[in-house]
Amino acid sequence: MGEASSARISPVLRVGIMVALLSLLLLATGCSILPESPSASTGTSAPPYATTTKATTTSTAPTTSTSVATTTSTTISLPDDGKELVVLPTEEKVIALTFDAAYDPEPLPGILAALKEAGAKGTFFLTGEFVRDFPDSVKAIKAAGHAIGNHSYSHPDFLTVSDDEIRSQLRRTADALTALGIADPRPLFRFPYGSRNAAALRLVAGEGYLSYFWTIDTLDWKEDRTPEQVRETVLNKLRPGAIVLMHVGSRQTESVLPQLLKDLAEREYRTVGLREALAAYGL
Repeated sequence: MGEASSARISPVLRVGIMVALLSLLLLATGCSILPESPSASTGTSAPPYATTTKATTTSTAPTTSTSVATTTSTTISLPDDGKELVVLPTEEKVIALTFDAAYDPEPLPGILAALKEAGAKGTFFLTGEFVRDFPDSVKAIKAAGHAIGNHSYSHPDFLTVSDDEIRSQLRRTADALTALGIADPRPLFRFPYGSRNAAALRLVAGEGYLSYFWTIDTLDWKEDRTPEQVRETVLNKLRPGAIVLMHVGSRQTESVLPQLLKDLAEREYRTVGLREALAAYGL
């Protein structure tokens, strides 16, 4: 009985011994009889695909931004040391009405209505904060066909901030305008407070901007200023090519503008937008 059992078991033992020896041989050579894990393959492939997708999306954005700037900007030749206009270089009876805006858009509808009624053109210098806070007002200016210029982002005195901050002020405002579908404001620019020096003029020229100062300051931002004083200031200092400084937030200007436009027409003056003047006077 014992010998018979041993005879029957011996082949099984022999198979077991052979399997054990084969396994030891495979381990020694670095091979495996286990299948490759599907999850390991998926895990290895996923990160490269994710990285590639993100990189493609990121690299596309600057191309779009560059295209907008190229197609909407007005390019002019500026000297390295900058350029500024106080009066338009012409003897024609033309006048440039300009409106600065940093806050308070309430008088704007009245100003736009007066310009439309008279068939007159204006130029609006806007801060980036005004663009951010009052996008509908900016769109109304565009819809009325008036030129829009850069007036910095937050209206700082450019003589008190760094060169990098000046560049940032200009670029952030331009970006805010183009985000609303407004043409790149270059080269139209006015210094906040009219505060500038030779270094500031060089810097803004490097950013593609021509500085527009003014021939006539209406002082319409002063609370004690009357509409009649605003009107008299313009008419008393009127001259060909005059650039007039007014403000969107001035209720005095809103009130007197219809009459002032009639006065200008009686004196045979026509209004001109500053972007139009670039081509008209070879600026």
